Amino acid sequence: MIYYLFKFTKILLILLPLYLLLRRPWKRERKRECALCLFVLFMSGLLILALEGNWQSPSLMVKSAKTRLSTGYAVNLIPFRSISGFFRHFHFSVFLVNIVGNIVMFFPWGFGLPLLWKKRQSVLSSLLSCALLPVFIETAQLFIERSVDIDDLILNFAGGMIGAAGYFLIRKKIPNIEQLAR
Repeated sequence: MIYYLFKFTKILLILLPLYLLLRRPWKRERKRECALCLFVLFMSGLLILALEGNWQSPSLMVKSAKTRLSTGYAVNLIPFRSISGFFRHFHFSVFLVNIVGNIVMFFPWGFGLPLLWKKRQSVLSSLLSCALLPVFIETAQLFIERSVDIDDLILNFAGGMIGAAGYFLIRKKIPNIEQLAR
């Protein structure tokens, strides 16, 4: 887990100057820009980590994906197979990365979208957004020779929905929460 946190921090430190140069947040509303900066950096770092793999020519990546689908190599399409395995053969560090990490990493996605964009403030929009990003990531991982697991999709979706639920609960208590980020 420390390895991933260190790597994630390195990515954020590399992306921050680029974000500041492109966005120039000092010329905009501070609260919103701060929230947007944190959201963009976090999600960019997440995508960089999730899409690390064996990038090749498109034709080789498609061929690899077809082979992996036909052989089932590093592909799990049976729901809860991996999750139950992590509980059966419990090792704290492995559990922390694979179960807790897959949920926690998507919490900001579910919370940040409705907070920062009015178009994303419906439950349906949150459901779709929280499903589409993990589907995109798992599909992309098929082509870059990373393991593909329906359980990762389930855990990522759950993390996003927990984040969205947190946003909607806070919005009930603080109806003008969007103003805090604007």
